Amino acid sequence: MAKRTQTKLLKKLQYRYGKMAERMEEYYHHLDFRGLDDFDDDGFAYLMEKVKGVDMLDLNETDIGNESIKLLIGLEYVKEIRAKGCHGLDNDCIPYLSQIPSLEFLHLKYTEITIEGLLQLSGLPNLKTLMFSADDEDDIKGKLLELHALLPDCELVVNGKPQRFER
Repeated sequence: MAKRTQTKLLKKLQYRYGKMAERMEEYYHHLDFRGLDDFDDDGFAYLMEKVKGVDMLDLNETDIGNESIKLLIGLEYVKEIRAKGCHGLDNDCIPYLSQIPSLEFLHLKYTEITIEGLLQLSGLPNLKTLMFSADDEDDIKGKLLELHALLPDCELVVNGKPQRFER
């Protein structure tokens, strides 16, 4: 039964993304999946098969989840991940993000990733900007200081506002 389900899924993916998959390249400056309706982890895995590196990966407002972030570990590099509004992303993707040392920019606003999850980030020496949202900025002030200590060379932008820290 599982094989039959896999075959059905593959046919669906070929129908939806086949032509696009044929045109996929190994390296991209800007790879934008925003315009694809109902774009999820299966579609992402299907389209990313040939990709080896991406400067800017735009996943904003798609239905991808943690499994898509896990796939990025296998790439040579990913410099930017723009995942604003990807509600399928939560703290369980943090270990995968931490395995992408080439990351310079990470936009996680309006995801299910919390400040507690972000405090688990590690191994990101090149991260320059981290954008995320928080329900109550006053409640996370202490944790923002911890995050700043963890990522001292990274600009933290919470709910669209750059955070300032005393040196």
